Amino acid sequence: MLSYQVNRSIEIEKTQSDIIEYLKDFTHWPEWSPWIIMEPECELTYSDEQGVVGSGYQWNGHRIGTGAMVLESTQEHRLDMELHFFRPFKSHAKVTFLVTPSQSGCTVEWMMQSRVPWFLFFLKSMFKSMIGMDYDRGLRMLKSQMETGQVLSQLTDVGSRKQNEINYIGLMGSGTIPELGSVMQEHMARLYEMAERESLPVTGELFCYYLSMDMKQGYFEFITCLPVKAGVAATGDFVAGTIPECETYVVEHKGEYWFLGNAWSFVMNLTRQNGIKVKTKPLGIERYLNNPNETDKADLLTEVIVFKK
Repeated sequence: MLSYQVNRSIEIEKTQSDIIEYLKDFTHWPEWSPWIIMEPECELTYSDEQGVVGSGYQWNGHRIGTGAMVLESTQEHRLDMELHFFRPFKSHAKVTFLVTPSQSGCTVEWMMQSRVPWFLFFLKSMFKSMIGMDYDRGLRMLKSQMETGQVLSQLTDVGSRKQNEINYIGLMGSGTIPELGSVMQEHMARLYEMAERESLPVTGELFCYYLSMDMKQGYFEFITCLPVKAGVAATGDFVAGTIPECETYVVEHKGEYWFLGNAWSFVMNLTRQNGIKVKTKPLGIERYLNNPNETDKADLLTEVIVFKK
């Protein structure tokens, strides 16, 4: 067996005791779990007593499979847990939370240690990357839930849809997940300013066209785009192009852009469950259905669209 470890961390503005007490009570986990958000109606079963060694919970879902988590040990700064997956495949892992006081609150580190059979060695890097992205999503939601009392992220399965041809003008960009927001904000401001200055014939909502993703590094190449009528020429560092008519699969996200990773994981989970093969280059589209400058964060609507093969 080949062992591997995944660890991610985030700053949370709460005390060490607040965070430890919250995490060791599994009845809180549906509020921030990166998996349960994809199937909130799944069956959950809890042990009678929570927060003590031996307590735990089980889940039984169609999309997220079946598994269990058991609390193995508790300390003022650390929780150790045993994770068991039963379906769609059997697997076991050790899970640890380390909570360390910092200037603004605490650093919360979420770690997992597991193993894969030798004959699946080629999947080790993929497992680490996928779990790492799940942990990043979960920690963002944990931070939001603990600091604000809510997670502004709701998912809807829209399903298969034919996408008409899109002509666009845009700006090329690249970066890691933490860098995307600031790059796109700059792109959006420049695109809207140029569209107004040049009186461009805009035909729909602004979108981000993801060309590729390095899963191991979490690095993206993309174009921030405005859809326009055919024939609009690009100048300077702007680019123009066309996305041909194609078959797609769509999910909708309602809430903060910070949680859009939930929608991407959701659409990948749905297409995999339904046996739908999708492209990885280009990866897909995020279409922003309302204006963030005029819309409350809770009401922001975004479509995540992937291209069928």
